[in-house]
Amino acid sequence: MLEELLRELGKALAMLGLLGFGAITAQAQAMAESGTLTSNSAVGAQSAKTLSTTLATPAVQSSSPHLPARTGPPPSELNRKDFEDNAGENAGRVLFRSVPESAEIFINDFVVGRTPLLLVIAPGKYKIEMRGPRQETGRTTLGVLPKETQTIVINLKQRYPASVSIR
Repeated sequence: MLEELLRELGKALAMLGLLGFGAITAQAQAMAESGTLTSNSAVGAQSAKTLSTTLATPAVQSSSPHLPARTGPPPSELNRKDFEDNAGENAGRVLFRSVPESAEIFINDFVVGRTPLLLVIAPGKYKIEMRGPRQETGRTTLGVLPKETQTIVINLKQRYPASVSIR
């Protein structure tokens, strides 16, 4: 009865292996076919071989053990490239600056980089937001005309007061 159960288990695991469930399934199938799986029945328990699971490790280690390391270019670079690729031949140029410098730039809620940044962009109307390194923010609306070059400077304002006075 145990051998019959192991054969059925082996067939089921073989089907899963054919569907592409990886090397662990193939190891389990091989163990089931050789009859070395453990049984909790009264017939008798054999010593179980442990499955060695070797997972593919990413080239760059993540700072969190629960999140995989991100590969490829950062999202800001991808978004900037997307804006520039869709600019067309009548594209305008915009130089983004902020006070203080090194603020993150968001165009229509997509991060595109840090100031100062020169961006080739399609004509149209855009919502611009900048976020500074110390939670300063600034917003404006930008209208880009065909083949126009312009500079946008946003003075970032602190989100929270630097000091509080008590009377």
